[in-house]
Amino acid sequence: MRRHEESVGVQVEACVTLANLACNNNNNMTAIAKEGGIKAVVSAMRRHEESVGVQVEACVTLANLACNNIANRIAIAEAGGIEAVESAMRKHEGSAGVQEQACVVLANLACNNKNNKIAIAKAGGIDAVVTAMRRHEESVGVQVEACVTLANLACN
Repeated sequence: MRRHEESVGVQVEACVTLANLACNNNNNMTAIAKEGGIKAVVSAMRRHEESVGVQVEACVTLANLACNNIANRIAIAEAGGIEAVESAMRKHEGSAGVQEQACVVLANLACNNKNNKIAIAKAGGIDAVVTAMRRHEESVGVQVEACVTLANLACN
């Protein structure tokens, strides 16, 4: 990812690979974070803000890395992941795929993490989730994931 930062294709496929490696595998989640994978994914989101493909796959990757991994939830927030996800939601309001996957990330980051809940709210994440629900009324995926996100934000 670092050597070919300018290549959208490399960033998309690297995110897909990292997401697959992280899926339900805590050892891989930890290793990816330790090797700079979280920072690389957030960097790809920032560098390729206009690419729907990068935004979707980066969100899937961050969601998988944050799933049931407290340390990665903190690391993603510290790397600017919350702001990058919220930015993707604003820039790609018309993409149900971006909206759905961004909601999954925010839901996972908010799960049992008070600091992330506050950071998501401050970054405009709640408004972005509500906007996604309104804009994509016909998308079951967006509606489900947005509800989960709001539930996790409201919990506790």
